[in-house]
Amino acid sequence: MTTLNPVETLKVKSQLFKEAIEYNITLPEGYNEEINKDKKYFVIFDLHPRSQPFLSGLQDWLSHNGGWPWPKTIVITPAKYNAEFASLFEQLVDNPKNKSILDYFESDLLSTIDAKYRTNGFKIYSGFVSNGAFGLYMLLNRPQLFNAYIISSPSLANDFGAITSEAEEKIAQLDDKLRFLYLSIGDHQYERGNLDSFDRFAKILKTSAPKNLDWQVHHNNDNNYMSGPIVSVINGIESLFADMFTDLKVDSDISKKGADSIIEYYSMLSTKKYGFNISAEGSLKALAKSIMTKEPKKSLAIFHQIVELYPESAYAISALAKMYAELGNLQKAVDYQLKAVEKSKSMIVWHQNKHQKYLDEYRAKLAISNK
Repeated sequence: MTTLNPVETLKVKSQLFKEAIEYNITLPEGYNEEINKDKKYFVIFDLHPRSQPFLSGLQDWLSHNGGWPWPKTIVITPAKYNAEFASLFEQLVDNPKNKSILDYFESDLLSTIDAKYRTNGFKIYSGFVSNGAFGLYMLLNRPQLFNAYIISSPSLANDFGAITSEAEEKIAQLDDKLRFLYLSIGDHQYERGNLDSFDRFAKILKTSAPKNLDWQVHHNNDNNYMSGPIVSVINGIESLFADMFTDLKVDSDISKKGADSIIEYYSMLSTKKYGFNISAEGSLKALAKSIMTKEPKKSLAIFHQIVELYPESAYAISALAKMYAELGNLQKAVDYQLKAVEKSKSMIVWHQNKHQKYLDEYRAKLAISNK
């Protein structure tokens, strides 16, 4: 496993602690390969040292097939229990107005990670029981620390961190960035004492959460208490990245408004949620294909628009070539597929062969039509 996902140790210094705190940094497969030297990665952080094996294993499995449904991600976990950090955590429990622990995350831990590793700016927090409650505390008091929060069985009883008492006011004041919250709890005896507070928080989400907070609440009574964090990570990750990997349906409200509406939607995801470009290519293709028969000119215009937006995409150019072939203009189909073949040279052989096959087919049809 360490060959696939190298584990490094990072020591983070802070004025808040006498000794540096040690973290395990599990790198995704291929991180150190020359071909990926410019690639940047997502980050997932969990406060429990024992979360490292299951997070790293899930991340490797769910990302190894083309980064879907989980893009390759750096996993950050403490190497071991740290008494000084635990003491700072207890200060938060005793006095929720003491934000020193948040200062540590912002000024020391996360900034050190960003400085040393190729991160893309998108960070996920995973937390269970008290660590889960701390995630909600961060969401309310310093939401910019993480973009997504996957929280399991949070210990919200006794108004931990003043979360339930202050949630209504603070959650309505979140900034305009798109954030994600996956919140779950079960009915195990260890969880029952938190159910009332959990449901109160869920009700506040329903009445006060702004539109830019994409939230889900789940009562998971089907799995064991200790399975909860694993189930939540799988379901949370799939939901979090669904908009990146799932094309808009042609009958969606956005697609019904046309290509410009689709482009605007993906631009919003890029700027407000991810902080880097998310491709609209798949959704635009779906729209163009759906009107190919009834409105061929409009469909062709959309395919041209896709190529203008994504000039380096072999598949965008190939889709335009196919459209010309459908319209009977085989010469144009050959011309554009030649460009697609050229662009595919940076891809693996399978894709190169696929584009060459399309080109050969168009050339054969063109030769027959010219006889």
